[in-house]
Formats: sequence, C-alpha cells, structure tokens
Amino acid sequence: MKNINIKDNLVQKASRTICNRKMISKDDRLLVGVSGGPDSVALLHLLMELGNRYNLQLYIVHLNHMLRGNESEEDARYVRRLAKKLKLPVFTGKRDVRKFAKANKLSLEEAARIQRHEFYEQIADKLNIRKIALGHNADDNAETVLMRLLRGAGEQGLIGIYPIRDIGNLKVIRPLLNIYRREIESFLKEKKINVRTDSSNTDNKFLRNKVRLELIPLLEKSYNQNIKHVLINTADILKEENEYLEEIAEKFYSQAVLGKSNENIQLDISKIRSYPLAIQRRVLRCGIKELTGTLRQITYQHCNEVLKLLNSNLAYGQIDLPNGLAVERLRKELVIRRGKAQNIRSIIYPVKIHGETLVPELGVKLRCTVSIKKSNIKLSTQNPYQENFDYDKIKKPVFIRTRKNGDTFQPLGMNGKKKIKDFLIDQKIPQPKKNKVLLLTDKTGIIWLIGLRISERFKVTAKTKQVLKVRFSK
Repeated sequence: MKNINIKDNLVQKASRTICNRKMISKDDRLLVGVSGGPDSVALLHLLMELGNRYNLQLYIVHLNHMLRGNESEEDARYVRRLAKKLKLPVFTGKRDVRKFAKANKLSLEEAARIQRHEFYEQIADKLNIRKIALGHNADDNAETVLMRLLRGAGEQGLIGIYPIRDIGNLKVIRPLLNIYRREIESFLKEKKINVRTDSSNTDNKFLRNKVRLELIPLLEKSYNQNIKHVLINTADILKEENEYLEEIAEKFYSQAVLGKSNENIQLDISKIRSYPLAIQRRVLRCGIKELTGTLRQITYQHCNEVLKLLNSNLAYGQIDLPNGLAVERLRKELVIRRGKAQNIRSIIYPVKIHGETLVPELGVKLRCTVSIKKSNIKLSTQNPYQENFDYDKIKKPVFIRTRKNGDTFQPLGMNGKKKIKDFLIDQKIPQPKKNKVLLLTDKTGIIWLIGLRISERFKVTAKTKQVLKVRFSK
C-alpha cells in the first residue's frame, strides 16, 4: 500500500463509491446498521466524516441476536455508548435467532439476516426512513462469490453482494464494498477507535468462516495472491452483463404476461418457449420476483424444474417452490401462485384392454394386452411401470384415474387393506410425486398403484389362466 493518509484514502474511496452509485442525496435521513464490529463502526465514522458535505441525519440501529450470551449484551452496550459519544440517536432490539431458526428450519446465518431486516424495517417505519447503510466490505464480497460458487450458484448468484439493493421497503446501500478489510483495520487503528470482536467469527462450523480462514488463505498462498481481487472483478463483469440481460428479460416478460393479481401471475407458455433458454429462465425469475418481491432461496435447480415442466408435452403439472409458492401448468398457461401445489385435478379414463389408452392432461399412456398364461411368466416384473395381473379376477370396466380421499387397497404381500395416503407416507413419497400418483381400477377396487405397488388381489398365481400385461409410459 502506498504511504498515504489512510483516513483520507478511505474517505475518498467511500465518497467515490457513494457518488458513482448515487447512494446518498443531500439532506438524506439514513439508518446505519452497527453491530459493534470493525466494518460497521468504520462505516459510521466515515459517514460522520461525509455528514457535513451531504447534511446527513444518521440513526444507529443494532439488533442483539442472543447467540453469544453476555458477549451479545456487551455488544449492545458498546453501541449505546458509541451513539452517546457521537451524539446520535440509537435504536436497539433483541431477537431469539436460534429459536427462530429452529422453528423455521433455517440456518443461523439466514435466520439472523431475516430477523435483522425485520427489525430494520420496523425502525424505518417508525422514523419514516427508507434507506439504510450496511458495512459489507470487499473481503465479504469475495467470500460471498466463492461460497456461492461452491454451492453451485448460477450467474446471478456469482454477482456477489449488490452495492445498492431494495430489500422490502428499504433501500440498502453498502459504501464500503470497494474497501478491503485490511484498509478498514488500518483506518480504525490510525483513529484509535476500539471495536468489539465477535468470537463466532472464528468458529469453522460456519461456511463463511471456513472460506475466510482456510480456503482463501490457501488460494492466496498456492494459486493466486490476488484471488480476492480476481473474484470481485469477475462479480463486477457478471453484474454488468446481468443488468443488460435483465433489461431484455423484462421486455420479454411483459410480452408473456396474460394476467396478474396479488395471488398469481399467468404466463403464455408458447411465447416463453419461443425465447432463448437464458431468457426463459430470467422470465420465470421476473414473475417470481414480481409476485413475492424476492428471489431468495430460488435456486438454479428450481428454475430448471419449472423449465422442464414448461417445455414438456404435459398439459397439466405442478411444482412446489420455496417461499410458499407453486407453479402450475394449465395447458397453454403457466401460473405462478401463492400456496403449495394441490392434488392433481380429477382425471378418469376408461382403459382399452386391447390397445393404448392416452391421458393427454399428463402426457402418458397405458398399453394393455391379454394372453394365455405361460409356465415361465414372472409374477412380478423388474420394471415398476410394467406389471402382470390375473385377468379373470378383473371386473370390467377398467379405468385409469387420479386418487381420491379415502382410497384404499391391499398392497402386494399384505393381509389387510391400507389407505393410499398412509401407504404413500410409509414409502416416503415426496409431496410433488404424491400429487401425480395414478391408479388402475376395476369395478371392485384398485388393481395397481402405478409405478409403486400392485394389489394382492390381482396378482398372478399358479391358478392364473389369462394374464393382463400393462405397460405405463410417457
């Protein structure tokens, strides 16, 4: 690093970021998230330095996550003392993050983030403020890009941390995003500012800490000493390209929308299918974001599942997504809606005993043939979608249909009957597949839970004379 005044250098760099990104306007009223650690305390002092230029009104906010006992309480006391020293208003709160994480099946990191932003929005609403500054730095950004790469994120995930982003009702700004941690530490040392140290930052059970303390040092030592800079440059390039593609996707998305409400958005499947695959994925994300305001937890794999449904020959299908969403295909429409996928609509078709039976809603078919039993015929096949039945025990007509409440059958190998619902639970069939289960039935009951189990009543035995061979396929 050049031998220059670190304080001035940091103020200049933060000021350039603020000006270039238009983060702050004159006379802004601004929340500042302060944990008590080096980044947030440095951010607060830098904003104080810039306060006269912009005539800023700063309000400190701090949330105690209750994760580190007395250490967390001391963080809150430190922030209150700092606010008093700087003569700034301060708002502190408490949230039991561990309890919230357990109740909602979230990681501690994700639960803490959600609870923080809820608290920030609560204070912002109370003060009628719509902007908050957070202390994420360049090291945080490099770590985030690397973490997402390890988890298999796509282009949008590898963008890293946004310098400006709307989250809920708040505009989040990050003036330190181009400043490295070593610069911040030097700034605090030069100004003789004492800060709090979070002991959990050395706990390697958290992925971010493993990346920070083990992986990045290894990459710097053995592969590229400028790896952080390389990761940040890559994120910046992807960010620029993403912004351009997002503009294009928004135009395509508006052309594909057939209707919308607070509960759902209907999209034209034929139009989306005419778009390049990269745009198809972005159009889906546009719809999800418009409905919920967030893309958090929506992964590359989720989008791929929806694209498979969209580009398939199925007339009907459903997929559950995170955040209480479902995507439903209704012939030529794709509907993104609030709420989990429901049971598939009632479908019933008479089955041709000699020939093919089509189920156009699902893009599947049954092929049936009847033959005289041969001595070497197998009682059960290795293919779960191809089965043999005792034809003389079947009472026509035969149907293929969706399941109904109260359906029961006698699974192969069992003495008594069992509810289909309970059988599916015992087999640990996931909910999306439960909704798509089809049954082969006759006048007396269920012959086959297709793809899963045949009924004991209709199995081929030594006494069987005629065999019904059934093959299920797309």
